[in-house]
Amino acid sequence: MRFTDDLKKEYIMLYKTCQIRPERIEEIDGYIDRIVEKKDKYKAVESATKVPWYFVAGIHLLESTLNFNTHLHNGDPLTNRTIHVPAGRPLPPKNPPFTWIESAIDALTYQGLTTWHDWSVEGLCFKFEEYNGWGYRMYHPQVKFPYLWSFSNHYTKGKYASDGHFDPNLVSQQCGAMVLLKRMEQRGLVQIGLIDDPLLKVTWLELYRKEGGGNGAVSAVLAAWGGNELIQASEIADRSVEELIALCGKYPNASTFHIAPPNKTVPALTTPIIPLIVPSTTPMTLTRILRWGDKGDDVKAVQCALNRFNCNAGAEDGEFEDQTQAAVKAFQFKAGLLVDGEVGPLTAEKLGFKVTVIVPPDQPLHLKLAAFAGQEAAKQLRWNGASSEAERLYLAPLRPIMIKLGHIGKEIVFYNWCAAFVTYCCRQVGIHIPDQPEGFWASMALVASWQYWAKQQGYWHSKGTTKPMRGDIVTFDWPGSNNGQFDHIGIVRGYTQGSSVFETAEGNANKQSGNFSNRYLSSISGIIRIR
Repeated sequence: MRFTDDLKKEYIMLYKTCQIRPERIEEIDGYIDRIVEKKDKYKAVESATKVPWYFVAGIHLLESTLNFNTHLHNGDPLTNRTIHVPAGRPLPPKNPPFTWIESAIDALTYQGLTTWHDWSVEGLCFKFEEYNGWGYRMYHPQVKFPYLWSFSNHYTKGKYASDGHFDPNLVSQQCGAMVLLKRMEQRGLVQIGLIDDPLLKVTWLELYRKEGGGNGAVSAVLAAWGGNELIQASEIADRSVEELIALCGKYPNASTFHIAPPNKTVPALTTPIIPLIVPSTTPMTLTRILRWGDKGDDVKAVQCALNRFNCNAGAEDGEFEDQTQAAVKAFQFKAGLLVDGEVGPLTAEKLGFKVTVIVPPDQPLHLKLAAFAGQEAAKQLRWNGASSEAERLYLAPLRPIMIKLGHIGKEIVFYNWCAAFVTYCCRQVGIHIPDQPEGFWASMALVASWQYWAKQQGYWHSKGTTKPMRGDIVTFDWPGSNNGQFDHIGIVRGYTQGSSVFETAEGNANKQSGNFSNRYLSSISGIIRIR
């Protein structure tokens, strides 16, 4: 089914004219109270998938009646893989029993929802209907889809009693997803269609020629507009086509590209506009990643800092809720950081905090890996001999196996250590990485060893079969290189759907560790997804 303009208009009109049946309000409020009580679980899924928490809650109500002991895919028990369609989820190497959050992340990924970015009223309707199937619209268009509209004026009767069997007199006893959200909006719990990621507000792009003044230098500026509002303006100093493509890819909702006329004023650059600030005389030390639902003095300190930057965190009450999350996203955007609504080490440092090593204890391993790798890479350690910190942490642990295999001698000399950096980060968060894959000729210091090992474990995804996700490990094949398809390896810190670039943490990039924000999808030779 195509997401056409006519379909969008239909959804908007249905939501606008939706009236909840008064006799059902008490029942709906009961569901909402249960959802709000467990909002932290839905927000955890949102954090991992970028799917709005209230959409997840709507699916959970309709597929599982808010039961946290069953799969979000279809209501099957979490004690085993799913039996009904889609069967066999989550896939190996994960084994049952599963947590509800693990299952929910898998269900949304399976449905392709992690790559969807239109969470407007019409976008929500489209994805709810797609999740349950198009049978009503295709074969019984006289019935407004109960999965969306049951308990409202739009639905009276008509329901599939089972797969393929439609009963025109059967009445749905479930609350429709959009009716649920309508009531949540009436109660002030959500704002449907609110876009808190500024990059998603961009609808068109404009390219300017910028004269460099007396020295005759010329550069380009890409302006990103949301209607008449300038959202972002970025300079392309070397006028690189690759950089232009990468910048355009940051704005998945931009549908129009213009070349500005020569006499049009070039807009002032907007990114980043928040520099590193001079911290107070007694800056607070951040010892954990802060996210929605957290409470404490560290949250209060973050709220205070956000308000100093006019990011409107609201009351400085030490409770990390929706307004604080929106303020964090606004700050991250202004600071040129990855917009994820969490206060990790990079965001904290921009806010003026001291940061200790933070590994979130309650998150899946791949998210722990992304968090730890980002902090480790930010140290920008450089190998400069046997006494260097990079040698002690990254290179030394793999020297014994390399000596045993005859690949290096006992003298401590430089070797390419990007894979050693990844090995170190994985081991630090509890991911078992062998010194040498069973049956392979080389150690894990060789990038090709990672492909061999990942295939053994069922973690390997070949080039072009999937997009990178936070916590993935990626191998690179640099353009123009004659070294085969495994030139380099790093850990994914973030990726915006629709973009042509992604963010990484790497070792041995120009012989030091670092975080990078402009790695091209086209350079990926494979993805290792440890789940």
